[in-house]
Order: sequence, then C-alpha cells, then structure tokens
Amino acid sequence: MLTLLLVFAAGQPAAGSHDEQNPLYRSLLTSGLLVGPDRRAKFPAPTLPDGLDAAAQKAALTTLLGPDYSLAEFTRKSVVAPHLLKLRDVTPSDPQAPARGVDVWFVVHGEMGRLEDEKFLERIAGHGRDGGKVAALTTDDLARRKIPAPGKQEGYGVVEFDFLDKVRVRATGRAVWSRTAESVVVAAEIDPRFAADAEFPNQWQPLSKEGGVVKAGPPQPWGGAALYLKITRLAEPQGALFCEQHVIFTEPTGWFDGANLLRSKLPPVVQNNVRSVRKEWLKGN
Repeated sequence: MLTLLLVFAAGQPAAGSHDEQNPLYRSLLTSGLLVGPDRRAKFPAPTLPDGLDAAAQKAALTTLLGPDYSLAEFTRKSVVAPHLLKLRDVTPSDPQAPARGVDVWFVVHGEMGRLEDEKFLERIAGHGRDGGKVAALTTDDLARRKIPAPGKQEGYGVVEFDFLDKVRVRATGRAVWSRTAESVVVAAEIDPRFAADAEFPNQWQPLSKEGGVVKAGPPQPWGGAALYLKITRLAEPQGALFCEQHVIFTEPTGWFDGANLLRSKLPPVVQNNVRSVRKEWLKGN
C-alpha cells in the first residue's frame, strides 16, 4: 500500500498547509479512525512536520532513531540502509477486531519532482501490488451511489490482495493528497459507504491450501482501516527524502485465529517493499 499511494502524490505545491489542503489527513489526526462502535483511534502526528530547519530535523530524527542507528547510517544513499518498523496495539479497540498500528520510517534519495513522472509512478506502484489488484472508481460508479464526484486532490479505488497468505481482503477506499514546497502527504481510508456494496464490498475471506491450490472461504464484512504517507525533503543530506507511513487497521480474530503473525511475518515484507522503492528512486540519480 505504501508504494501504491505514491501514484497520488504528483502535482504542483499548493497554497496552505496539509491540514488546510487535506481534510482526510486532518481528520485522522484529530478525530481519528472509527475502529468499533463508538470507538475512535487517533493517528500519531508526523515525525517531521513542515517548517523545521536542518537542526530541528536532525534533532527529531535523532530522537526517533534513539540508540538503534546513527543519523549518518539511517540517511545513507543505499538500498540496504536501515529502516524503522514499529508494530503496536491500538486503544481503544473492539475485542472482536482489535486495532493494530504499523509505523514505518525510511529515507530514499532522489528529487521530489520525480513524483510528476508518470512512468516512474507506474513502476513504483507495480512494486506495491504484490500480486494484488487495484482499480479506480469512475464518476459513474460514484454517481450511482449518490457520492459526489471527487475533487482534483481526491480519488476512489478498489483494492484486492492476499495478506500474509492467510486472508484475502477486498476494500474500496478514498484517498486525498496534498503537496507543499517541503513535502507530500497522502491519506487514505476504507470508505464505510461501501460496507455492503453489491459490486465493491469491504470484506475479507479466509485462505486455505488444498492440493497446492489456494481457496478462499466465505466473505465476511470488514471495515476500519486507514493510513497516511508523508514524504519530506531533508535539508541534509542533499537529495534525501524522509518517508513515514502510519497505518491503523482492525484485525478480526478470525484472520489468524488469535496467533500474532504480524511480528513474525510483516518485517520481511516491509523490508522488501522499502528496498524495492529505494531501487526505483536511485535509478537515474
């Protein structure tokens, strides 16, 4: 999903802050994501907000890294430079579908202007699909559901993918993006208006293997997932871009039958994703 969102990041900087330009991003930080009946979970503020000078950026990153990595190591121009991954339980949440948080931080090297290159975006997006399917909704799709046509910095799409080889997820979401002179933000959320949609439902299916063939079980409703991605230009080193992605989603107990697979299965997936993104950014640099 991280790389898929980069497709929305093209365009020229606009007047105003991300809070002013991006209502979905603002809502995730202030009101939070609905993760159960009368339960909302707020998203963390960005590690690097706009407006920081080189010294302030360095201080924020040094605090983030702690004793794990030096700033020079974390920001070096290498596909295998370190990244940070944090998995956490989110409160409040529904015991039948606990809320989980996934936070990822890493640095790529390249020019922000590459986000205006359509071919580059297509390659980036391809690395994030992992065999999944992604399709944009048309204005006719939205009109039939009495949803207003999206604005210039907004889009709707349906995604289907297998999660950790245990669950098949199909969901329809809304994304809103914004850009300033310093950074790009993309916020996305599963749209609850599609919860029981006949054509684009928000649902999950258990996966099993029989004779080497993957089979999907009966669909069950799913909702409660959102994320935002922020790419910020660093003052130092030159050409470095700081990427941070924050995700909150609900995990129905039927997904993994109570097993904590995220901590064992997700880290290598994230590492591969980060390295693939870096390879594309480094091409031509």
